[in-house]
Amino acid sequence: MNIAAALRELKEAFHRLEEKYGDLAQSLVEKYHSVRLHRDQVVRYLELFDTVSEVERLLSTGEDKVMKTIRVNTLLADPEEVSERLEAKGFRLRRHPYIDYGLVVLEEPIPIGATHEYMLGLYTVQGPASMMVVPALDPPGKGRIADMCAGAGVKTTQIAQHSPQAHIVALDINRRKLLALKNNASRLAVFNIVALNMDARRLPQLGRFDAILLDAPCSGEGLLAFQRGRWPRSFNDIASRVELQLQLLKAGIEALADNGVLVYATCSISVEENEYVVTRILEEYSSLDLEEPPIKAGLPGKQSYAGLKLDRRVSRCRRFYPHIHGTEGFTICRLVKRKS
Repeated sequence: MNIAAALRELKEAFHRLEEKYGDLAQSLVEKYHSVRLHRDQVVRYLELFDTVSEVERLLSTGEDKVMKTIRVNTLLADPEEVSERLEAKGFRLRRHPYIDYGLVVLEEPIPIGATHEYMLGLYTVQGPASMMVVPALDPPGKGRIADMCAGAGVKTTQIAQHSPQAHIVALDINRRKLLALKNNASRLAVFNIVALNMDARRLPQLGRFDAILLDAPCSGEGLLAFQRGRWPRSFNDIASRVELQLQLLKAGIEALADNGVLVYATCSISVEENEYVVTRILEEYSSLDLEEPPIKAGLPGKQSYAGLKLDRRVSRCRRFYPHIHGTEGFTICRLVKRKS
């Protein structure tokens, strides 16, 4: 199925949902007006969750319910050392429930990004679900690794933390974000990253990679718990993201070496941007398989949604929700390219 046909299929599915849930969705938009919802969003959430009460739990969850976390930079320190130093300053911390080098900040006498330890690069601030993407990739210790949409390099530097001997290529179309990546890499003492101001859809021009991270541009629906994530998203907003995501994912698969791993992730809870995109890619590339990621957390991917035909293997993806896991909303899928 080509991209245009996929978008038509999604549009038809959405119209079915609108007919089914439209009036109820409008009432929830009015009830939760402070979240600044689009009716289209709520229509999709009513299909995503089993009950109206769970939709309301999602919509009523604020950022105070989401864990505030930091990622210890194990290139320079260990979690025990960082904990001791911060607790001596009056911070109260506990371990990340799923990542051994992550810490949850329970109390902070000063902003966590303003300490001497932060400036020294002993840790960086990173969301609790975001921190699970790189462990899901489980990057190799050596070889070539690409971060297709690197942004400010939070996950790029995390890859380097796992693979300090690897050659890491970080791409982003936004030059200003790459300046932030340079600053972050310098602060965290990471020296094995090459950053390119380049459209990631051109990644195959750079050869083959043993591991690829595609933290794809998305609707950001996983950030609904945060004030910055509360803006209305129409169906057309979702569809435009799906088009780009399919293009990027195809480029990533073309650039992936035989037996290589690509992790596709979004900070979105929409099936359209996650299980549907992955299903279309699995249809197109018979050499691909979808594996359980090595992280032991999250809920299975959705296998049933809006009458769409989804590959049964998408249950191996992992979903995270603010009202269930205390994280940002996130979806993580691990693809493996078998040798032809």
